[in-house]
Amino acid sequence: MTSREEVINIIEKNYDVSRETISKLDIYAQCLTEWQSKFNLIGKSTVNSLWHRHILDSLQLVNSIPKDFQSLMDIGTGAGLPGFIIAIYYDRSGKDIYLVDSNKKKCTFLNYAASKCMVDVKIIPQRVQDIYVNHPFKVDVITARAFASIDSILSLSHPYAHKKTKYLLQKGIKAKSELTKAKISSKLRVEFINSITQENSYILNIERK
Repeated sequence: MTSREEVINIIEKNYDVSRETISKLDIYAQCLTEWQSKFNLIGKSTVNSLWHRHILDSLQLVNSIPKDFQSLMDIGTGAGLPGFIIAIYYDRSGKDIYLVDSNKKKCTFLNYAASKCMVDVKIIPQRVQDIYVNHPFKVDVITARAFASIDSILSLSHPYAHKKTKYLLQKGIKAKSELTKAKISSKLRVEFINSITQENSYILNIERK
């Protein structure tokens, strides 16, 4: 098992982070551990590998996010994975980060964590398909981790996408077979990026050709 200290060394070596960012990641980890006893925020078997399995797993997405992006939406964010970790990384950069989840308890946790970490993030306690009617907006990046099928994600998030929107979807061992069955438009390009935290897991980088 990769320890907290080992993961922090990996983060400091491979990502441009400040001591303040590491401190906020630490506060988030503490909040999550505290609230895990109240709500089932993450799988019980992954609590002891929180830094590697969840924090580093989420943080790796920043390598695929365009440098000039201005807005990102994380669908089915749950405990804020990967969206809250990304929000910590880009905090005070003026980026708009939206965390969407219909589970009110998880959104209550996210509001608590955002307050403790002093991170500017927009938490939306609704189903993604219900937001656009009253709050129409477009985003540059859409992320999702263990949320739904590729088809469902593309369909539900379509109103929020513009011509240059990039999708970064974290998928497990069945990613390639799922993609084969998906009704992906011929106008979209899909790249498989190997996960740095899990063997046979991928980040699907999807964008218009």
